[in-house]
Amino acid sequence: MLTTRGAVLSTGSAAAAVAGLAYGVEEFVILALAVGVLLGVGALSLGMRRRVGRRALHLVVRVPVAEVTAGQPAVVELTVTTTGRRRRPPVLVEDPSAHWAVSHPGLGERSIAGARHHSALRPRPPADGWFDRATQRDRRQRTAERRALSRARRLPDAGPGTAATMSIPVPTGTRGLLTLSNLGVWCEDPFGLVASRVALAPPAHVIVYPAAPDLASPNPTGGHPGGRQHSSTAGTTNPLSGDDLSGLRPYAPGDRLTRLHWPSLAHSGELMVREFLEPQSGSLTLLVDLRPSVHDAQSIEKTVARAAALGLAALARGLTVELCTSTGDRVVITPDVRGRPMLLRALALLGPAQAPPAVTHRWGNRPSGGAVWATAGLRGGDVVLVTTAAGEAQPSLPESLRPLAETALVP
Repeated sequence: MLTTRGAVLSTGSAAAAVAGLAYGVEEFVILALAVGVLLGVGALSLGMRRRVGRRALHLVVRVPVAEVTAGQPAVVELTVTTTGRRRRPPVLVEDPSAHWAVSHPGLGERSIAGARHHSALRPRPPADGWFDRATQRDRRQRTAERRALSRARRLPDAGPGTAATMSIPVPTGTRGLLTLSNLGVWCEDPFGLVASRVALAPPAHVIVYPAAPDLASPNPTGGHPGGRQHSSTAGTTNPLSGDDLSGLRPYAPGDRLTRLHWPSLAHSGELMVREFLEPQSGSLTLLVDLRPSVHDAQSIEKTVARAAALGLAALARGLTVELCTSTGDRVVITPDVRGRPMLLRALALLGPAQAPPAVTHRWGNRPSGGAVWATAGLRGGDVVLVTTAAGEAQPSLPESLRPLAETALVP
């Protein structure tokens, strides 16, 4: 690929050749021929460097701190090692700022097989239109690559067995799962006219926690959460579970298989689990409203931050936190040394989303206001719904939960 310098030089030489032939200026034609020779020599030199680089380069990406709080500085380290017997030519590492992507995958697994199948069934556009679009796409890609290459960082040539490390800052101003991918390493000719990508760095992932604001009271109404017992144990191996059987409830992902009630399976074909009382001092159930219809870019961040503040305050009081989302995801967090990072990690992965059809069917097939709450087995404890004013105007809780839940509104 021609670099920016090579593209400018080749365009100028072509114009000089046309002008020289049109007006009989031999110097212009000779200049164009000299540039052509220079490009040819550069292409040959690049081929040799590319062959050496592909054989000798070994790229390793290390993430010193994989989970940070929003706004906290963090870096990813890229190490380029020369493994061959020959001296490595100078290489350039693309500007990493354009290779970061943020996502909010949620607490459960999301299958994209259906989307792939749907796209495969789309009719293929006409051949001429497809060719034109592909040409435009390739042209835009080359332009983007030239722009990234112009801001690339040059690593000096090194002998066999040596390594060069580059620190890449992580844009921690954005909450979520940050992924650094497709970061290219390039070789160019000695004149800087042509370049070629010789390697791609492995992807790196960093989870950015939400920054929880300080609350004067962990309960939206000022009361003390945890005045009632809470018996849900789905999704966690709680060492505080008692021996008193409180009843049966439908199986939820994460339940221990040792608690399956096999007679119910044989009788009705439904998976049921035995539920035991827990001698805990209290619990807090956080219902986080993630419906896209009630959120904008600012309100979703405020909602996650408010849920983080409520959950951290409850964990600090020694309460168990049950985090439920309107998409049917559910996780139980115990107040131990792993509780705080587990809660923040779960909240970092949340974003606006609709409940999948399978979850909607699993929990009644009639979601209230587009929300699905996987709260089977909820017997007590304090319940707080974190939503916006638009979410309050579109009720999402079923009739059985509305008397139990308090509402924490975010602006």
